[in-house]
Amino acid sequence: MSRKPFVFLVIFAVISLCLSLAGCSVDEESFPELEFTYDTSETGISETSLTEDNYNDLHEISVALPLSDETVTLLMHLYYAKCNGMIGEEMNGSDISIEYLEAINTPWIVHSITTANTGASVQNLQDLSEDGAMPDIFLASDINDVTGEHLNIPLDSYLSNYSALNSSSVYLGALEALRDGNEHYGIPFYSTVYMLAGNRDFLPESGVPAFTLSPEELLDHISSIDSYSYDDGVSITRFYDADTLEGLVDESFIEALEDDQLSEQYDSYGADPRVSRTCGMWLMNSGEFDTWNSYYPDALYFVMLPTANVNAVVYPLCISSTCDDADFATDFASFICFDKDAQMLIHRVEELRGFFPSIPNQGVWVQMSDDPLFGSQTMLYEQYMNTADYVVAED
Repeated sequence: MSRKPFVFLVIFAVISLCLSLAGCSVDEESFPELEFTYDTSETGISETSLTEDNYNDLHEISVALPLSDETVTLLMHLYYAKCNGMIGEEMNGSDISIEYLEAINTPWIVHSITTANTGASVQNLQDLSEDGAMPDIFLASDINDVTGEHLNIPLDSYLSNYSALNSSSVYLGALEALRDGNEHYGIPFYSTVYMLAGNRDFLPESGVPAFTLSPEELLDHISSIDSYSYDDGVSITRFYDADTLEGLVDESFIEALEDDQLSEQYDSYGADPRVSRTCGMWLMNSGEFDTWNSYYPDALYFVMLPTANVNAVVYPLCISSTCDDADFATDFASFICFDKDAQMLIHRVEELRGFFPSIPNQGVWVQMSDDPLFGSQTMLYEQYMNTADYVVAED
């Protein structure tokens, strides 16, 4: 990872209002103008948007995130330290002393609730609300449901303070997926991608295929997976349920799988062939990596979907409609999502395999690539995320 000295770069007054995204154009009237100091270099410490008068005001908020209490506290201390110029130029989120962060005294208080990696559902949030514990910031498992129930607030008036939101600093496609009408109702925390998992037990003689294959090459590979039967009568399923690919790949590819009888939804005994371990290849979400890897230890290989663009799912941070300090909450949420040092710290202390950051900072991606289990696949996706087709997560 780069260890270059850190420098503060230029302050952006406004973002570029006409940016091209894969399948998405940013409307200059509905996209916020931003005034947030942000360093777009690969290393370097970015600033927050709080004014100096607010640095030492008392703030108390609660969050519901897929992070430990300790990590959330470290993020709050890092946030406070950066607001008050307590971070040296030689430090970054990947190597700053944890002991130093823990020892920082701050008037800012954060209470933490730990959620699943996919976030909190409407039912989770309603239960918390009934218990008087509705979080100010929360990761939403289905932002459409959350917004429909009026549990979160529109953020454009708050995000207008941030020049961080430009095409060189964040994945705007992820942010635009969180638009409802003329307003953004969430901030992209991380995203996952759809990909294919293959079982090494049924590799054809040609071996592990390349990570990127054309539709024809992938069909050839699936066709070459032996479909013999075990002695107990259970047959190999070459591909699990072609219908799961609907909306992700060209329809002709799905039809070819079905026409060539390469796809099944059940094994010979009516069981899920992925679970009975009689499946050659299937669609998975990168956020499921740890689940499948624990079930198939050291037995999987991975292939990208044969599409022009990566299919990604974005998981947003939302600000509760009951939040009494929305300015501070939005600022802290944006810091968590968009500050490279916050992201480095998160991926340093948490295991979030298959969950990709919402910023294209190479330092963050290089740190994630160090993971011994999923690091090489992670690094391969870096080049695709800026043009990915983003959709929101759903329950």
